[in-house]
Amino acid sequence: MSKKEEISYQADPDIEEKVNELAGSDRKVRGWMAMLILVMAIVMSLYHLYTAGFGLMPGVGTRTHMIIHLTFGLALVFLIFPIKRGLGQTKIVWYDFLIALIAISVGYYLYANQTSNSILTGRMTQMDMIVGITLLALVFEATRRVVGKPLVIIGSIFIAYFFLGHYLNPPFRHTRANFDNFIYEMTYTSSGIFGTPLSVSAVYVFIFILFGAILEATGAGKMFIDLALRAFGKYKGGPAKAAVVSSGMLGSISGSSVANAVTTGTFTIPLMKKVGFKPQVAGGIEVASSSSGQLLPPIMGAAAFLMIEYTPYSYAEIIRSAAIPAILSYIAILFMVHIEASKHNIKGLPKEMLVSARKTLIQHGYLILPVIILVYFLVRGNTVPNAAFFSIVILLTLATFTHRMREKMGVGLLIAAVVGGFSYAMHFVLDWNIEIAVMVALGIFVSLFVILLQKQFKIDAAPVRFGVRELFAGFEMAARNSLTVVVACATAGILIGVINLTGLTAKLPVIIVNFAGENLYLALAFTLVACLILGLGLPTTATYVILAAMVAPALVQMGVPIMAAHLFVLYYGILADDTPPINLPAYAVSGIANSEPISTGIQGFKFDSGALLLPFVFATNTVILLLPENAGLYSWPVIAQNIFTALLGIIAFVVFIQNFFLVKLRFYERILALATALVFIHGSWMTDVAGILLLILLVGIQYMRKKKDDGKEQPATT
Repeated sequence: MSKKEEISYQADPDIEEKVNELAGSDRKVRGWMAMLILVMAIVMSLYHLYTAGFGLMPGVGTRTHMIIHLTFGLALVFLIFPIKRGLGQTKIVWYDFLIALIAISVGYYLYANQTSNSILTGRMTQMDMIVGITLLALVFEATRRVVGKPLVIIGSIFIAYFFLGHYLNPPFRHTRANFDNFIYEMTYTSSGIFGTPLSVSAVYVFIFILFGAILEATGAGKMFIDLALRAFGKYKGGPAKAAVVSSGMLGSISGSSVANAVTTGTFTIPLMKKVGFKPQVAGGIEVASSSSGQLLPPIMGAAAFLMIEYTPYSYAEIIRSAAIPAILSYIAILFMVHIEASKHNIKGLPKEMLVSARKTLIQHGYLILPVIILVYFLVRGNTVPNAAFFSIVILLTLATFTHRMREKMGVGLLIAAVVGGFSYAMHFVLDWNIEIAVMVALGIFVSLFVILLQKQFKIDAAPVRFGVRELFAGFEMAARNSLTVVVACATAGILIGVINLTGLTAKLPVIIVNFAGENLYLALAFTLVACLILGLGLPTTATYVILAAMVAPALVQMGVPIMAAHLFVLYYGILADDTPPINLPAYAVSGIANSEPISTGIQGFKFDSGALLLPFVFATNTVILLLPENAGLYSWPVIAQNIFTALLGIIAFVVFIQNFFLVKLRFYERILALATALVFIHGSWMTDVAGILLLILLVGIQYMRKKKDDGKEQPATT
């Protein structure tokens, strides 16, 4: 590649196939079978889009909505995912068709009989029992195929605990085992499968997966990467820093570590290798930055909407509290990358190879507008699904008309006028929200403005031409990406149901508190380990739901504020996604990087560990969380001081992990770096002063050693 050649971005056409294969599906169907999957996926997406914008259909309650959501999910799982990988299937086998039909039949039975006397009174008929057992079997088999064995094993342990708990000693002993009651509670009440996790998946998560899929189909991934490369590409280790930033922006929206890693990694990993990063390191950087995006506002990979259900806080309060820790965690990854580049003297890309920021913004900067609209409606107080719906409306308007009107201005304006007039008329005819017409009008206006701007500066239109094919591809990708969340949330509902039915909800906090001896730091350390173990191989949504029910209450009981406790378990739940040996994002990118998956996973965990101690900081000193209950309690100088000292602690810990700062650390310097990071956790002015002094000492020692080494390298003068 010549220096004057601009970097071009070409999305991998097989991204969807790779994502499905990594999740356990290597079934590649064609013809009418592929069309069947496409139609079902589109219908599923359209159904959720309708409910987000217009509410539930007449006669459809919340439970019915969850039944429809789960039925679509289960049927698609058995059509897309084979019984095991490696079979080389090119068609859907007969028994998977049969299982999909059984799933649809079970869904219809649940829908038709949810108000029957036997269900309402809890006196199940024989058919109710058979359907309930079948549903449990379907959920577990779908979970095994999509998520993998870890969650199935955890679920089996919980079920075994329900039936064998009377053999255990206190405090784990319980005497509530009853088979009929178990089936009824898990399948016909809100205590099991149709509990809060599945409700969140159906109401909140799917619509944001759809938003992210459509946004990616419009070429937003290219925009994020181009802008990040322009900002960071020319600096030391520039492509890696650009990967961190672009993956973070996309990861906040997508909520899927695997999909995000493959989408951005297809382009960023070869660039990182080109400038000198080792294959496993390049893959590890992409893993860390893709996974941690789920901590970044405004969408947080749908975690913010899960937290709405488990905490007393609003969306605006949650993203405000998450903002500073999320930014600090990404600064940690960036600093890790910078140290890695310094260790191996890895340069950036020549400026001539980078796409102009002005060109990028004029080409497709309009794709940022839907995200701004989303935040506006959420902060204004609209419901979460409604805000996502309005964002999708303006996104589709922008993506459609920006190309159409540039190619054929007259026809484009005519169609735009018809669409705008129709959406406005529907406000009066069918009582559509006036915001729909406003979003369409705004989208048309911005499209026209962008076209004029592109012509004024003689800049080509965005390379992705959005049409019906791209729209359907976005709908299908959304449905496919949601399957992991659907089945994981259904299984998580069973786990939470067992916890509640056995009384373990009240016992667990007491057990943890007693085990920690009322030492908060010890309790936090136990919680960290529990999060990493429970989160192995699980999607973040399922991990958070389990931890929010089992672990967060213990921290709250020990005096940790609710917000801090939930952000604590969320952070380590996300980190668990990067923990070897079960590390799907690492397996995703290892094929792109041509690296070994386990070593790539280790590097991913390493690069994601720069802010490993940060949750300890905000759990014991909540100043940086900007909690609503702390409003007016701390001045901005105090908040700034706490952010600064948290950042210094992160820098010290990154230096400890990398074993390098200005030069390679000696043993005592590494111990000094670790001690500095640990001192900054406490948050008092005395420990902060001590930490600053230790850090100054470390920097001074490194500076003197660096100066001495540089002096040795100078050639002798005559």
